[in-house]
Amino acid sequence: MTVLGLRDSKAPEAQNENLQGLKERLCMMDDAISKNDRSTCSLCPVNWKWIGGNTCFYFSEEEATWQESKDFCFSLNATLLMLKRKSKLISISHLSQKKSYWVGLSYGVDGWSWIDDTKLSTKRTDWIVLSSKQNCACLFYRNSGVYSENCYEKHPWICEKAAVQLM
Repeated sequence: MTVLGLRDSKAPEAQNENLQGLKERLCMMDDAISKNDRSTCSLCPVNWKWIGGNTCFYFSEEEATWQESKDFCFSLNATLLMLKRKSKLISISHLSQKKSYWVGLSYGVDGWSWIDDTKLSTKRTDWIVLSSKQNCACLFYRNSGVYSENCYEKHPWICEKAAVQLM
């Protein structure tokens, strides 16, 4: 019978050094420390974008209906983009190509709400223009705003999910 184990008591220490080296290469520790005064970093999956903070974004190349887009994001353990603050809209607009993207806002029996069931703020803003005649929402690049759209139209979409945090 063979017993697997550590023969050298220094092996865990060497593993820690290897993991620390990997973290430093992945996280660019000098940048993370100088910007945040702490040694953390955010990692996103391949083909996802990070623009700061703790969220990753996926910009689809394909086009689909709003429901198909919602289902795709869900299959990746993500949601359609929620633009509850204008600052997030501005950040996303810098990354988006010249396309209109589905976002996680739709009209139901209780009115407009985000994909996480948060009601749309009653404080209307100049960057969200909605109509109850079209029940889904799209981010339109031309005027960097969110507008209502027919849910069966086909557009690319943006998913979002939490970044992996390394300490």
